[in-house]
Amino acid sequence: MDKGGIAVVSFTGRETESGRVFDTTDEKTARESGIYRENAIFRPVPIILGKGELIKGLEEELEKMREGEHKTVKLQAEKAFGPRRKELVVVVPLQEFKNRNVQPFPGLVVELNDRYGRVQSVSGGRVRVDLNSDLAGKEVEYDIKVEKELKTGKEQVQALTEKFFPLKDKKIDARIEGKELEVKLPNGLPKEISIIKDAYARTITENIKGIEKVRFVEEFEKLKEGKTEKKAEEAPVKEKK
Repeated sequence: MDKGGIAVVSFTGRETESGRVFDTTDEKTARESGIYRENAIFRPVPIILGKGELIKGLEEELEKMREGEHKTVKLQAEKAFGPRRKELVVVVPLQEFKNRNVQPFPGLVVELNDRYGRVQSVSGGRVRVDLNSDLAGKEVEYDIKVEKELKTGKEQVQALTEKFFPLKDKKIDARIEGKELEVKLPNGLPKEISIIKDAYARTITENIKGIEKVRFVEEFEKLKEGKTEKKAEEAPVKEKK
């Protein structure tokens, strides 16, 4: 696969030493490993190679693979989640957590300076927090398969649309019309939808050849005299600059 190529990939990642599964695209594996989440959607995911969507070592392996190929790879920390860094273990005044109405305890995951970390200890009015990834400094192993290389604009649009707007019971209608892509969004999407739309439009126009504009049409239902009517509201166009 070449950099910039788009493919649908399935994978399962585990710690080499303990065998603990920490990530997977397979629902059965997630359930068996105790990492299943009710609202999560487990299925192969589209990846744009070379965009840093996966850890470094995994992207390097994907560059050597082709559609239908499956392999198991072991990655040292330097090409996985990086080495442990002492400077990322910090001590924070307990009062800072109290100001945020948070009662810290060992093991609690907290956010500090736009990073997530885990509380190691609470003592003497101070809280010790490790901002390293739980996988930092560890060798990991991935089972990975290239399910399909996406060659056409239609395939690429459909896959990326499902990635950005993952819905269990319906599909987003996305149609290419010349150099424009029209996307119909249903009611009930998360409140962060404006951020998601911007990221989606940027990804589409930067990575799919021939598409220069993304137009969103948002649909909502309005109750009128006991009946439900559908309304459509056109959102601003996101245009390649």
